[in-house]
Amino acid sequence: MVTTKIGSNYTIKIPKGFRTNLHIGQQVAVSVDGQGRLILTPMEQARAILEETFGIWAKRTDVPKSGIRYMDQIRRGRRLKNLGIRKV
Repeated sequence: MVTTKIGSNYTIKIPKGFRTNLHIGQQVAVSVDGQGRLILTPMEQARAILEETFGIWAKRTDVPKSGIRYMDQIRRGRRLKNLGIRKV
């Protein structure tokens, strides 16, 4: 475990061993997990994951481009099924 202190203006000094994936001025997402640990995630990493998963949905032709329209279709199908009506 490596420890550091919170400085003035709530700044922290990142220990050398943890600086390899970070650079000055880089934008990071800050979160706290259930055990109170501070987690810094580089925004480029989050964007890369989102772009990767977007590709999965972008190539599907059975899913409308509008998420709202897609959810309306799902809900409509379930309502018809619950009423015992078949989709035509």
